[in-house]
Amino acid sequence: MIEVKTLKPRRKPSQSRAWMTAGAIQDAFLINLVENGYERVSMRNIADVAGVGLGTLYLYFPNKESIAAVTLRSWLRNLAKEIGVAVENSSDGSLRDMTDAVTTTYIASIYQHSEQWRVLLFVERRITERAVYQDMFQHFVGKLAAGFAQAKGLAPSADVQHLAFLAFSIMNAMVRETLQVLDVLPERETLTRAIQGAVWGGIAAMLGTSNPATAEIRPLRRHLTVRQPPPNAPR
Repeated sequence: MIEVKTLKPRRKPSQSRAWMTAGAIQDAFLINLVENGYERVSMRNIADVAGVGLGTLYLYFPNKESIAAVTLRSWLRNLAKEIGVAVENSSDGSLRDMTDAVTTTYIASIYQHSEQWRVLLFVERRITERAVYQDMFQHFVGKLAAGFAQAKGLAPSADVQHLAFLAFSIMNAMVRETLQVLDVLPERETLTRAIQGAVWGGIAAMLGTSNPATAEIRPLRRHLTVRQPPPNAPR
């Protein structure tokens, strides 16, 4: 298992040129990853594609694992921002409206760069510590929970944290496994409808009704412990 400390960039960009260089390095890593696979990606390959010297590359990152970790985290943060926008844009609707909007946004974002996401998520299993994965997962859940709390028609007694955990777990698992298992992805609209139905079916089952305005969380919640994010979790 790779230590978390080895996955940190060696130099944190502080100026626009440095940010551009760090971004070019991440882009170069991703190009190499898609074309050659993780095992064949080397620091020299990355430097060549990024258009920087090997010495410059090592000023920013100690190894390719650290580049992979930063690239993955950057892509996940951007995805989380898009989810947040979808939640805000549907905040005046029902819980079903919100889950459908979030699912549509999530899948559209993944499909837009499906090959990049396919390889990034495969590498994630290799390089990411469990605690880091948990923190990022809870970051997404927190976005949904904040939105669910504003959804119209949801009973005050409903536990939005658990509903959000369930919704994102279904959405995330179905999309990730689709990318990893299927060589040819289904039509985006087809997968979107399927996941929207699965998410809403799970929520309805947990609530014990298809009408969230009169719902109470069923006993399932007693067996579902949601790990709360630490104070320094990504925002």
